[in-house]
Amino acid sequence: MENRLFIGSLCLSDLNAKAKEGHSAFSKASNGKIYVNVNLWHNEEPDQYEKVAKIQLSKPKDSKEETTYVGSFSLPKKKEPEAVIPSEIPSDDDFPF
Repeated sequence: MENRLFIGSLCLSDLNAKAKEGHSAFSKASNGKIYVNVNLWHNEEPDQYEKVAKIQLSKPKDSKEETTYVGSFSLPKKKEPEAVIPSEIPSDDDFPF
């Protein structure tokens, strides 16, 4: 599997609200830190908003908790290469060797 860069955001307001509600995705470790378990969904094709990945809070299979999406991601926009203007191409005399 190749590494790919995804850019996106997580909704901290929704995460905070769900943590306060006691959603099953949140747990407190013995070190006092709070962790959240998530599912990451990756689609090969972008959706209507150009998103290719979404994050939702994990929940047990038999849970009646609603599905809560807390983030989405897209691929970085590819920049078109700039056209090279012939006058900008250095002559042989401009090279240091």
